[in-house]
This record gives sequence, structure tokens and C-alpha cells, in this order.
Amino acid sequence: MKIIASDFDGTLSYNGVSEDDSKAIAKFRAKGHKFGIVTGRDLEMALWVLYDLKKANTEIDFLICCTGAVILDGNGNLLITKRGKVTPEFQTFIDKAYELGFGGFNFNNLLKRCYLDSRGNVPSEAMQIGEFTQLNVWFPSEDNARKYNEFINENYSHLISAYRNGGSIDMPPANTSKVTGIYDYARQFDSPEIYSVGDNLNDLPMIKEFCGFAVSNAHDEVKASAKHQCNRICDMIDFILEEDK
Repeated sequence: MKIIASDFDGTLSYNGVSEDDSKAIAKFRAKGHKFGIVTGRDLEMALWVLYDLKKANTEIDFLICCTGAVILDGNGNLLITKRGKVTPEFQTFIDKAYELGFGGFNFNNLLKRCYLDSRGNVPSEAMQIGEFTQLNVWFPSEDNARKYNEFINENYSHLISAYRNGGSIDMPPANTSKVTGIYDYARQFDSPEIYSVGDNLNDLPMIKEFCGFAVSNAHDEVKASAKHQCNRICDMIDFILEEDK
């Protein structure tokens, strides 16, 4: 049995899912394989992915969001959740976000969300939530986003993991990633072959860990790390299914 773990934005979806990709996914699943989405979106935004897929008449088997911290089945039912603790240490890396000029910062615990206030203090709502499935921060400057990403991973990896996508940074609990989410989902099967596909830097861990494909519009570093390249998801599926013949 084979599993395809696909990024959504810029990989499967370009302002929607194409009919050719939808048909290819259906063909892949009809042969007993599993197809799912792995995204840095928080849970609320990930549920919009299921809505977009429904509009495109596209069924999937799983949806991994919050960069591996939350796993849903294809119908949106919660399967696995990983949470981190909101601690006083958060104030230090929030101060760093202010220093570098962040454009937005929010805490998420499943569908609960709160935003960093204008004074630069950990929001009282975050302390009341107590736990998080993912933090998200955005910088107008990609260079400052890179600096912040490095700062977090060098100093706070015991609390969170940081994955950059342009000016945006997704921060799930420590030791959580798209890779761990895929392994958590795949554990229920007996030695499946796992393939991944993506387009941006936050996809690099799964591109390197599994049999990675890069779509044609992918970041150069993703293309360099991928084992294969494809124009569209349907081309990737045709290539994988051809190996079965």
C-alpha cells in the first residue's frame, strides 16, 4: 500500500483543485492507496481545505494540519492532537518578534485562537488557554522572518519547532513536524510506501524524509532536495502507479 502526503497551497491547489488532479486522486485511492493533505494551516483554516476539496468533488483519506500537531480523517474527524504548554518563557521570544517587526502573531489551540496584543505581552487569553497546537507569526520582511526562525530553533527548541514559508513561520510543539505527522498517520498500516510532494521551504523536512517530489513552481531548494519533479499531482500519481506495472 502506498501513501501520498501532499502540501495544499501552491502544490495541489492553485486557487482551486484541477479536475485532472481530482480524477487522478480518485484513481489512486480506488487501487487501495491513501492520499492526504499535510499543511501548516491551523485547524480552522485547514477545515476550509476540506470545504475546497468538497467543491472540487475530491475525497481524501487524511488531513494533517498545524504542521503535524493535528490529524483528521478525510471527513474532518479528529484522530490525533499534540499540544504544547504556554509558559512564561514565551514572553522572551515574543519580545524578539517585536524587535524584528512582526506583522501578525497568534496562538491556536484547535479552534481556540488569540492574538498578540499591541503592548507586546503574552495575551491573557493565551495563558487561559494554557496549551497550544500551533503558533503562527508573520513578518513583512523575509530576512527578518529567517532571523526569527533561526532564533527560535537555536534557543527554544525545547518548547516549539519553527518552520518558515516566506515571511510566515509556523510553530507547532517541540519535536513536531510534517514528518512526525505523516509517521503518526502511517503507523496504523503495515510498512506502507510513503511519498511526499510540496513546493516551499516548510515542506523540506518531508521532502527529504520520504520519496519527495517537487512541483514545477517549487522553491529552488525544494527542487534540489526532491528525488523527482512533476508539473502537477496527476503527473506524480501516474508516475507512481506506473511503477506497479
